[in-house]
Amino acid sequence: MPSCSPGLFREYVDLLVCEMEGFARANPGVLESAETLYLGGGTPSLLPGDCLVRVFETLRGLGVGVSRLREVTMEFNPESCNESTVALARECGVGRFSLGLQSFRSEILERIGRRHSVEVGLRALELLCSQRGIEVNGDLMFNLPGQSVEQFLGDLDRLADFPLNHVSFYGLTVAGRTRLGHRIARGELSVDENLYGEMYLRGVDLLGEKGFERYEVSNFCRAGKRSVHNKNYWDRGEYIGFGPGAHSYFRGLRFNAPEIYPRWREFVRDGMPQSRLSQDALTPDDIWTERVWLSMRQSTGLDLEKLRAEGIEIKEASYMKWLQDGCLEQVGGTLRLVGRGWLLMDSVVTDVLNGYIPN
Repeated sequence: MPSCSPGLFREYVDLLVCEMEGFARANPGVLESAETLYLGGGTPSLLPGDCLVRVFETLRGLGVGVSRLREVTMEFNPESCNESTVALARECGVGRFSLGLQSFRSEILERIGRRHSVEVGLRALELLCSQRGIEVNGDLMFNLPGQSVEQFLGDLDRLADFPLNHVSFYGLTVAGRTRLGHRIARGELSVDENLYGEMYLRGVDLLGEKGFERYEVSNFCRAGKRSVHNKNYWDRGEYIGFGPGAHSYFRGLRFNAPEIYPRWREFVRDGMPQSRLSQDALTPDDIWTERVWLSMRQSTGLDLEKLRAEGIEIKEASYMKWLQDGCLEQVGGTLRLVGRGWLLMDSVVTDVLNGYIPN
């Protein structure tokens, strides 16, 4: 979503509405079957109030019964999280708020180019946690430039003491074209990769002591408070995305519209030709490979018995060393990551995939 003048915001929403309406015309009844709604992937809390209302009015007009959905989530940045924006979001039907805090240390926020101060972040968090009848997720990052293990654990401890039911934390991924990416490339900032593992494992332990269960590699919740929308991604459920670069998975096809705003604008104005979508039609091998990856990143693990019933056999020898090293556990017919296995997930899953026995 562009962050510019009110006129550009309204242009963006005009295009977004056009895209949603075009999909609904081409796929009658599909949007009416939606179970969750997620506004994010940008900063929807920056939208002027009339633009946000128009998005929800359009969805309702297309048959999305917002009030009956299982979950409606909206991402907020601290600097645009205030009483009026929260009240309007709630009036529109938002019941779950995800707040991108990243850190409670001012020098770290400055290093990574965040606009909000620690004080603004705390006020936003206090505001959301004071609301009745909503769910709140707090987002942190770790392995940031100049961040120590104790600093990250201090941030996490502070967040977990707030009355919220969901916490997410993600290791820094540096995009080369960003200001932060350029600063790291020039050597102005550096990231100590040797701290990654300790930060992650100690963070998991800290949240466990605070009553949060890890149900996905980066997501933690109190009992019964898992994100319904995100769980659908990891279980390979269908979803439809709208906006620049938004991804969808629908009828066996993964696709996304152009990511750069001017190209997306042209795509929508030209009637959303399928030829301009980035598309990936999944083969049977692609599907089972995805199932392995997405299952293993969840605490529920990979159900080998279910795969076997579908004719997919995996050699035990391919993952035996991980069982012996304490990175995997096998409970009945299910494989689950444990301990340092979560840090070595890519290698573990690659070995599991290499153990596939063709029919």
